[in-house]
Amino acid sequence: MKTRFLPLILLISAIFLPGCALKLVPQQTEAGVINPRDDSQTVSKNGIAMTARAAETDFFSYNLQMNLAAFTVTIENHTDGEVAFSIDSFLLLDDQGRQYYAIAPEKVKEMVAKDSYYLIPYPYVGFYYLEDYEKASFYNTFNSDVPYYYQVYPQEIATKALPVGPIIPGGKVQGYVYFNIEFSGKKEVKLFAYRKSTPKSAPPDFVFPFRIQ
Repeated sequence: MKTRFLPLILLISAIFLPGCALKLVPQQTEAGVINPRDDSQTVSKNGIAMTARAAETDFFSYNLQMNLAAFTVTIENHTDGEVAFSIDSFLLLDDQGRQYYAIAPEKVKEMVAKDSYYLIPYPYVGFYYLEDYEKASFYNTFNSDVPYYYQVYPQEIATKALPVGPIIPGGKVQGYVYFNIEFSGKKEVKLFAYRKSTPKSAPPDFVFPFRIQ
């Protein structure tokens, strides 16, 4: 009996688990410290410690035309003065030389808000609000043929974004940096971070290479 249902289980997994197919693994850099528990890497330079990892989120909807991805970035200021980063401070470079600038959370919110429902892939499915749980329970109770999708509320995009602006001595900020990129078909990407005083023609202040597997 169990054998009969195995193909069905595998088919359901293939349909609903697209976010589990790819993983971004940090590659060791000079003076970088990798944390294997969350696949993050911390680089310390000139009194600034920056940590980056692929964020545990993704965006899916039937009508969303752009591929959205996010990185969790933490910046700690151990200097005696202010340091500043902005959305323009971050860009991605793939193994084919294509570059992708970070997208402001307001733009991401605008893109996602055009659709009625958005999905977070397993295993990150959760209930952000009580009404989501109640709706899911209702559909499960009455065995509705119409699937119910948990909503990702647009305000979450802004509240979870990396705060930009001056970071005071001893200060720390953390949040998501968003990009429009499709990882499938690529072998690696590099996340570059520039301080506001660093021109893009100069080497980036921080580099975080990731292998896509």
